[in-house]
Amino acid sequence: MKKNRIAIILVIVLASASFWFVINRKSGTIKPTLRDFAVADTASITKIFLADKNGNTITLERQPGTQWIVNGKYTVRPDAIQMLLTTIKKIDVKEPVGKNAQDNVIKRLAAKAVKCEIYQNNELTKAYYVGTETPDQTGTYMILIDPETMKPSAKAFITYIPGFEGYLTTRYFTEENGWRDRTVFHYIPTEIKSVKLEAPANPEQNYELTVSGENNYKVKRLTDNKPLDDLDTLALKQYLSYFQQLNFEGFEAEITQQQIDSVLKTKPLNILTVTNNKGQSNKVTFYTRNNLKKVLDEDGNPLPFDPVRLDALLNNGKDFVMLQYFVFGKVLPPVDYFRKKSVPGNSRS
Repeated sequence: MKKNRIAIILVIVLASASFWFVINRKSGTIKPTLRDFAVADTASITKIFLADKNGNTITLERQPGTQWIVNGKYTVRPDAIQMLLTTIKKIDVKEPVGKNAQDNVIKRLAAKAVKCEIYQNNELTKAYYVGTETPDQTGTYMILIDPETMKPSAKAFITYIPGFEGYLTTRYFTEENGWRDRTVFHYIPTEIKSVKLEAPANPEQNYELTVSGENNYKVKRLTDNKPLDDLDTLALKQYLSYFQQLNFEGFEAEITQQQIDSVLKTKPLNILTVTNNKGQSNKVTFYTRNNLKKVLDEDGNPLPFDPVRLDALLNNGKDFVMLQYFVFGKVLPPVDYFRKKSVPGNSRS
């Protein structure tokens, strides 16, 4: 009888221990507040502040509607902010950093990490440090910061997004130009009042297209101000449709300011000015781009200019950017593009 009682007690103890183990294995032994990186309601986020160890800072602020502004100056790239908001919402803890590695990981976070502060309805509600990727590049080292004391937690974690294979460090970048919207032209055809194209090296190709109303177009050469009398209306409408969304590829990062100044002293390839119905003009100056990548011709000789990309000056001369012929070539046609073609199937080039 005594043996049976001891056996029963052992069974109860073991069952209790098993229940405790299962519950704690499921929920984890670490306090939820120490591992809660995600913000479920990203629609309530009004500001995100990023800062790296080199003194670079980024402030992303939500404007009325869906638009965001970076550092109070520029419109934010929609794809970049959407990627960050998705990360903030879906980020989860993969596992805690092992005890033996905690000190080293925390030291690395202290030396090289991006601080992320998240504000909901203008109140700081979440903060953490974003570190480097794990050796297998499937996780990211992070550590939470108490938003009240701004002191980091004592425990670092490996974070990830379920279903995504990779790390998250690159989504929290602190380069201002990287956050900026890359739109050059964004007009629906009915918003355009005029388009003027100047070709300094070929002034006979200078022309201006004006829109006075539906199906009321005029194209004139700027050399003699004479309008074309054989307009191809279909080609003209197609041309205006190209301005609905044209983006540049990126900011020039491989050349110095001295090299940029040298390019700006050369004769532009084209100058394109689009004016909307409100009288607001958007002027872009195009330049041939140096063959920095040493692209070769069919004979193996370096081409004098980049055959794929152009340089351009925009935003009233404030920004020097790189863009692609493939994207912008269609809005830089010669004046004969707008003439009716006498030979069916002839290319407008």
